[in-house]
Amino acid sequence: MQPDTGTVKLIVTGRWPHVARQIKSELRKAIPGAHIRSAGFRSVFILEAAGDVMELARRINRDCVEDIGHATPALAEVESKPDAIKDAAVKIGTTQIGQEESLCFRIFKRGLHGLEKDTPKLEDEIGRAISEALQLKNGKKPMVDLNEPDVTVVAEVLGPVTMVGVLRRDWRATPSGQPVDVLPPLSRKPTIVGDSGSELRLRAAPAIDR
Repeated sequence: MQPDTGTVKLIVTGRWPHVARQIKSELRKAIPGAHIRSAGFRSVFILEAAGDVMELARRINRDCVEDIGHATPALAEVESKPDAIKDAAVKIGTTQIGQEESLCFRIFKRGLHGLEKDTPKLEDEIGRAISEALQLKNGKKPMVDLNEPDVTVVAEVLGPVTMVGVLRRDWRATPSGQPVDVLPPLSRKPTIVGDSGSELRLRAAPAIDR
């Protein structure tokens, strides 16, 4: 697991393709001194900076809303294998999701990796594991919200390595102060499966393999 302070990583996706220079410029305005490099995939960047990774993620998601899809704080870096991702997602979910907060799980596949199962199946299995762990911890079944969850546990697959983190709904707000979707329309919109087994199937962008 990455520490809360010191040099930390975030995975940032561009809201629009082919505008890498503009995205990097806006990120540097939001986080002065940040080191930004391509993750090796179109419109996906790795941002490294000093500070609290959750606060940095909040700031980027709030201040760069016009240019980015989302910025995921890398709370864990694991091999792109189902069990490793599930273990990290469960650990992060049980520490980052409050008793009264709703949740869902998303996985974004990119490149060559060891994830043979389809994305919907992986999201279902890992989402259920997070839900079961929270129920065991809190003594009650957690709330699963497939439309506007308070907390989304996210696995950013970058070939053989996966960064696991969270996105909070309250990191984004309209001018009136009302929160909006943490994962906006031009991020990949996957099938999101909660512990109820219900699905919300949405479009997938070309850069993501299923």
